Amino acid sequence: MKKTHWRRNTLITLVACGIVGLILAFVLFNADPGRTSAEATIEFAFDGAANGVAPNGYRYDLSDFTSEDVLSAALKEAGLNEKYTVDQIKANILVSGVYPKNIVEQMTKYESLLSGDLGKVNAVDYHATLYRVALYNDFDKSIASADLQNLLSAIMKEFRAKFEKTYSVVLADDGFLPDLTKYDYPQQLELLKGSVDRYNAYATQMAENHADFLLNGEGFADIAVQYEGLKSNDLERLSGIVTMNALSKDQDRIVSQYENQIKVLQIRLKELNQEAKDTEALINQYSKDDIIYVSTAANLQQVSGNSTQTYDTLVTRRREIEENIAELNKELAETQLKLSDITGNTQTKTTTEESEEGTTEAIVVSEADREAQKTVVENGINTVVAKLIKITEEFSTFVKAYSEREMNDSTVAISAVKYKAPKILSGAFAIQAVKCIGPICVLGFIACMICLIISRVKESKKKA
Repeated sequence: MKKTHWRRNTLITLVACGIVGLILAFVLFNADPGRTSAEATIEFAFDGAANGVAPNGYRYDLSDFTSEDVLSAALKEAGLNEKYTVDQIKANILVSGVYPKNIVEQMTKYESLLSGDLGKVNAVDYHATLYRVALYNDFDKSIASADLQNLLSAIMKEFRAKFEKTYSVVLADDGFLPDLTKYDYPQQLELLKGSVDRYNAYATQMAENHADFLLNGEGFADIAVQYEGLKSNDLERLSGIVTMNALSKDQDRIVSQYENQIKVLQIRLKELNQEAKDTEALINQYSKDDIIYVSTAANLQQVSGNSTQTYDTLVTRRREIEENIAELNKELAETQLKLSDITGNTQTKTTTEESEEGTTEAIVVSEADREAQKTVVENGINTVVAKLIKITEEFSTFVKAYSEREMNDSTVAISAVKYKAPKILSGAFAIQAVKCIGPICVLGFIACMICLIISRVKESKKKA
């Protein structure tokens, strides 16, 4: 075979193989063209996202992408709620995290505790902040590309709204302030104190976790100071007036309340005292740390008998009981004092002082004075309520501003929706074509080489 003939034949063979491979790739691609989908991404950039923690301090997840309310709202938004069901859409949504390329290597790599790199982030602690969301058209192969994209766009929008609502920092309202007047003075003060304590604790926590956040030059710590001032100044002063003067809207009702409270405390003290006696008896009877020696063939081994753990537990429990008894005795004494103040001053309250003649006489507090004291307390409570509402409104403004900083279009970013469908002029088909053409061309080239070798051998024999 001449050299030019060999090149020509080889080229023709390779072209023919390429055509055959292209036809085969076309057939295989049409037989299984792949899934058509609309795709978008969502990225979280708020503080704590890399640790899987939302701004409200809780761990977040993406399960709402397939929730009933999100999908039904999205179908309605896209105008497809009469055509498709939530279950159809739910079965064709895929949410996948975007992870580093070497994430598998990091998870399976052995790392010595002695020589390990402390600066390396453990793969088990890695949380993706970028997620890819794909909506496939398997529920309706004939759905228009615009409808599929609009539906996914609506889903992304509804999910972000639900995500921000679920994981934003919010300030819950106690809700009892409008009905506060139906309670007696002590109960009103207790409710107000509880509300102030809750808000103060939350403001303090926010100040510790987000010390860098400022609004008009102030932070959450300034809010906490206002709550503390309201408690230590206004509430404690009013509580002192109510306690010292035994003020009540209904004397008989508060007397019954204190009497019942005293009975409960006495029953509880009786139970604790009995438990204290029983615990003390167990401690006195307990034999601690008996030593047993076990002889073995090699040596004499020491084994502890009764463990000290049980003994220490009993002693700890005795101390806890004593502390509880002390606290209950203190509460009982305070309640009895309040009761004696009321029962001893149901009609009038008297104190004694020296008269000009040197004798001791009672100073009677009139009913008008008592009503004046009630008026002072009522006005004071109204003032506290007004201050509490004002501070809480300011606190709510701070919380809202912080949530807006952490939850916005840049910290919960959604990309534009892209439509992906299998096409002849696409990367997927190119890969399929290479997979088919490559092996066939290799086989054709090998066949040409074999023919060339056979031809050379025959020529050599003829010359010989």
